[in-house]
Amino acid sequence: MVRHAILWLIIFLLLPFRIDVQQPRGKSMDANLGHKKSTSHSPNRLAKASSPYLQDHADNPVDWYEWSDEAFARAVAEDKPIFLSIGYNACHWCHVMAHESFEDEETAALLNEHFISIKVDREERPDIDQIYMAAVTALTGSGGWPMSVFMTPDKKPFFAGTYFPRESAYGRPGFKYLITELARAYKEKRSEILRSAQTVLDHIASNLQSHIPPRPIDSNVIVSGADVFLSQLDSRHGGFGGAPKFPQATGLSLLFRTRQLTGDKKYADASFLTLRKMAEGGIYDQLGGGFHRYSVDEKWLVPHFEKMLYDNALLTIPYLEAYQLSGDSFYLQVVRGILGHLQADMTDAEGGIHSTLDADSEGEEGKFYVWNRDELIEILGPDGDWFGRYFGLTADGNFEHGQTILNIGDHSPAVRRTVDLGDDAFDARVEELKSILLAHRTQRIHPSKDDKILASWNGLAISAFAQAWLVTGEEDYLQSAQNAADFILSRMTNGDRLFHSYRHGRILKVELLEDYAYFIAGLIDLYQASMNEKYLLRAKALTKRAVETFSENNLFYSSPADDKDLIIRPLDFTDGSTPSPAAAMISNLFRIGAISGDSNIVQQADAALWAVSGLASRAPRATASLLLVGHFVMDEPLEVVIVGDDPMKMKEFNRDLFSRFIPNKVVVGNIGQEKSDLPLLVGRQDVDRLTYYFCRNKTCRLPVTDRQALNNELDWLEPAILSDSDKDATSSP
Repeated sequence: MVRHAILWLIIFLLLPFRIDVQQPRGKSMDANLGHKKSTSHSPNRLAKASSPYLQDHADNPVDWYEWSDEAFARAVAEDKPIFLSIGYNACHWCHVMAHESFEDEETAALLNEHFISIKVDREERPDIDQIYMAAVTALTGSGGWPMSVFMTPDKKPFFAGTYFPRESAYGRPGFKYLITELARAYKEKRSEILRSAQTVLDHIASNLQSHIPPRPIDSNVIVSGADVFLSQLDSRHGGFGGAPKFPQATGLSLLFRTRQLTGDKKYADASFLTLRKMAEGGIYDQLGGGFHRYSVDEKWLVPHFEKMLYDNALLTIPYLEAYQLSGDSFYLQVVRGILGHLQADMTDAEGGIHSTLDADSEGEEGKFYVWNRDELIEILGPDGDWFGRYFGLTADGNFEHGQTILNIGDHSPAVRRTVDLGDDAFDARVEELKSILLAHRTQRIHPSKDDKILASWNGLAISAFAQAWLVTGEEDYLQSAQNAADFILSRMTNGDRLFHSYRHGRILKVELLEDYAYFIAGLIDLYQASMNEKYLLRAKALTKRAVETFSENNLFYSSPADDKDLIIRPLDFTDGSTPSPAAAMISNLFRIGAISGDSNIVQQADAALWAVSGLASRAPRATASLLLVGHFVMDEPLEVVIVGDDPMKMKEFNRDLFSRFIPNKVVVGNIGQEKSDLPLLVGRQDVDRLTYYFCRNKTCRLPVTDRQALNNELDWLEPAILSDSDKDATSSP
């Protein structure tokens, strides 16, 4: 283990302390008092950064650099190690560490004397974050943010951790003590430091570039992967494993597909339970909609309050699927809550969608979202009593300082029974009171927003809005998807190159696989929703660039081959807080191949999936998105061809089609436009009324022109379970 190689350093520096990456809870940013805060001085280099997170550190007395050649050249010239701090704007403990240490004159003086300090926004540079998070995980066993990495001037990490308090606390060494001892060790034990750094680098390079022998992703592999999730199910509260609990959107979708594959309802039931408990808990904003990042407890009650665009975009999909499978409007209401939050709180005036909302306001985590009984009575009058009890409000509260996080739980049905209203009237009154309370909440001081626009996360949101439009027919969802896509295409592309980040007219011209993978997926979904072929053409052009830039020997790397910023060119086929970009890119190849009829693209997809297929059976919990690709290609996808010139009738037909759970399909259409040369459309466009074709395995059923016939076809298609359960999804190309 790499940790053994640096054990001498840990013993030498940190013997009195237990290193633990779990963040402490319950402390405000004034928790560590008595230090000397920074006085007025000129802003540092971060004042010119495009990232709001970096700009927030512009007044620190720390002599910060952005990640740049200039910083590393100075480290070489002055023979100093690097202190690399990585975080993001919505990270509560990033703010705490900044307040305690980076704003402190004494601590800053030590950093400035002994280190070259670099600050990175992980959302702007996920490629850098990926490499050094691997170092943190290698050295401590797990990771998180803020990330604190100490490395040589040639970018090799030799010590790493997450949050460190300024003074020793929570079983952690104090940051001031740590930097003093690391600086001393770098001077006095240089050879040991350099050996450890090389050992760490070799280890993370092996992990980030490892290769596992291929194995076909067949039904057994998919079911085994779903069984791993099922084995860790919390049967009382939903979710997988204990606290802290994170939403796992891709895993929930995998369970729904395993229900279809096996006919066993236990897989879908696990997803239904999890989705319902999450939506009833405090992790879901009961007033404003949308999900917070994760829950610190097993009940989904107490979240870390930051809201991330990617979480909400990704969770939209399994909630739509839950509605398709169950017909229960509860899940559709959650979708409306998520997307309404993105439209109201996160969307730029020009159509792009912002990244995050902070966890903190007025220096306290969650203050914007919590309530007490006196407030509710004052705002809502007599209804405030039962409304508060329905949402779990008690005199003592369920959060810090006697405050309550609104939630629906075991207490709620009893309140519903005691209020003298029928169910429909009760629900209507709850919605009225929520609107009143939400209007009052908007008058509070809001959490700060990171308003940069990321191509990757916008791609996820475009998929969410496009798929929601297909299911609901609500026009504003399609408009939101088109606005975001048009913004990215007009502001963040240069020919067929796609750039990562945009803020206030400034573009970060970094190319990353995640941007291409998620944005191309969004364009494919938007084409299928709008039937505007311009989105498909741009998706194909970006796919060509992605293959040329990131693919080598059938493997998709996270960054381009000519990227000189990085010490390692990583591979990453596992899911993290977002799906594996490589798996998403392979899925794009299969879908574009099916839509366009391009056999060369399908062959590329086959080869790419085969190259990484062994990982799916080795680590199924971490590769749910790869298993979804395998499920897509186990049988030829259903091809849905829509032609004619009747948009209103198509909207009705689509509601029937897309309210069904038929996951592995591609949609090709031409409604009232010039003729397309897509193979699936050729010879089918000269019709005098709306017509649907359903094809699979190069065989088409009779065309459908009326609604009853459509639903008869769907009754036949929807419950289909693969008859050949041993059929491989992948085979050696």
